[in-house]
Amino acid sequence: MSVFSTASAAARPASALTVSAGYCINLRGRIEACTLCTKACHAGAISLGAESVSIDADRCVACGACVPVCPAGVFSHKGFDPETLLRTAVHQGVARIACAQASEPGASAIPCHRMLDARLLAALFAAGASEIEVVGSETCAGCPGGDARPALASAVSTLGKWFGRAAPTVTFAPHLGSAPPARQAIERRHLLRGAFRAFSPAVEPAASPPSFDDLVLSDDSEDALPRPVPYQDLLARARATLPFRKSGQVGGTTRQISDACSVCMACAELCPTGALADGSEDGQQVVSFDPALCTNCTLCLKICPMAAIAGRTLRGVPEAVAGRAPLFSRAVRQCQVCGGVFSGDSARLDVCPACENDREMEDDWLDMLSG
Repeated sequence: MSVFSTASAAARPASALTVSAGYCINLRGRIEACTLCTKACHAGAISLGAESVSIDADRCVACGACVPVCPAGVFSHKGFDPETLLRTAVHQGVARIACAQASEPGASAIPCHRMLDARLLAALFAAGASEIEVVGSETCAGCPGGDARPALASAVSTLGKWFGRAAPTVTFAPHLGSAPPARQAIERRHLLRGAFRAFSPAVEPAASPPSFDDLVLSDDSEDALPRPVPYQDLLARARATLPFRKSGQVGGTTRQISDACSVCMACAELCPTGALADGSEDGQQVVSFDPALCTNCTLCLKICPMAAIAGRTLRGVPEAVAGRAPLFSRAVRQCQVCGGVFSGDSARLDVCPACENDREMEDDWLDMLSG
């Protein structure tokens, strides 16, 4: 069974990927904070710029390896839905999963085994799969999408850390059909691309043929409202039913904020997942945090002007499923000049430090001119 959607024959492989650039932590923070996607892309198709995330359609083989590694959920495979995999892959306690290269009768097909990270495997476990059979990993050698076996080994190791002996059994079964030789796999890249066309979702025909640049979609940072990352959301929803080790790692992190915080709210405003959020109550500016949403992208740690934020690995399920709670609060006042709220020391109670500084600079300038 394939968990891909049916596609338009006119689609190219890169069109199977959607890029929501507005969620990229590099663009949101205007810093080079993350290169996980470029490291995961075996084809070298992803480019990160100061204002963009782009995919070279000539290079992209639509393997989807970039999807699970991005902590902000920038990439999605339009033909692959993890929710559908959970609903359809498990039969009598076993989930058989094959990659598109080694499509196998009776197995659920996904673009590439590198899309199976520990979170998705744990969600399959929660959906009833005590055994997960990975079909056709021997075809990874020479695959144009890269070798998935190191990523699979890492995911299996993580399951062992989370669940110990209670972890699901992950086995590697050979592809029973005839697998293409490695050299043919590389030389037949364009044929592979044609195969991926059958897996992309159906779309309404455009008024005019799409241009080469239209293959990759992007969002402006201003329009990218916080949203959960699908892989992290799957784990968060399954976490309470999974046999995590007592006081062990549960695949999540939390945040701590020191008294150095100025409640500028840059962390909450730029958080791509909404784990950090701002609010106000009884004259207090409040930063709240939901551990279920945090992917540990570390953007908040990097952009905090006061270096007031620290991260900590969650241990034990209760802390991870506690829900949103206040993380830090501080009394604030409203500036009578700019209308913004501010906290901390100021010579005047009704003017924020920034406006106070501007006034002092203007006074100094006037004094110099009248000098």
